[in-house]
Amino acid sequence: MPGVNPRVAFHKQSIYKDARPVTQKKRKIGEERMIAAEIEVEKLLKSNFIRKVHYTTWLTNVVLVKKSNKK
Repeated sequence: MPGVNPRVAFHKQSIYKDARPVTQKKRKIGEERMIAAEIEVEKLLKSNFIRKVHYTTWLTNVVLVKKSNKK
C-alpha cells in the first residue's frame, strides 16, 4: 500500500453486512483468579498497554492459565 510505513502492522476485520452479532454469557471466576486478573489489569493499565472501554457487551470472558512456575 502506498504511503504506509512497512514497519507498522495493521489489521482489518472483514465482516458480512448480514451477520448477526453473538455475545458470550459472563462467566464467574474464582476468588484466586479474580485477584490475579485484577493485579494483571492494574499493571497493564499503569504501563498504558491497555485502556478502559465502555463496550462491555462485546468483550470476551477472561481465560487465566498458570505459568510453569505456578504464578
